[in-house]
Amino acid sequence: MKKIFVGTAVFMMLLSCAVSFAQEAKQEVSKDQVIAIATEAVKAKGLDLEAVNIVYDEGGQLWSEKIGAATLSDQPNHGILVQGFLKNYKVVYFDYKEPLPDVWVFVDKDTGDVLTVYTEQ
Repeated sequence: MKKIFVGTAVFMMLLSCAVSFAQEAKQEVSKDQVIAIATEAVKAKGLDLEAVNIVYDEGGQLWSEKIGAATLSDQPNHGILVQGFLKNYKVVYFDYKEPLPDVWVFVDKDTGDVLTVYTEQ
């Protein structure tokens, strides 16, 4: 009987640890972390950050507007915008002053990995 109790206790402890780990794994990367990750990705591309307005795209609203506008125009990068390759991401928009093209950085909201850096054409 004692072995069963100890076995059950160990199982419950392991189950508790697994549940705790799963909850931590589901925690999204914070807004500040996403901005920092995106900024480093843009720097890695060799782009200057002095003449840029960095915008955290809350809920991907700006990106959705951009896709909507692109579907109505004949932009050279029209096909890239329409693909909608991701669903589990956060977006940071680097709004450069003319004549530099704007940049969008997509970051996985769970892992913080940079999924892509998209430069408008």
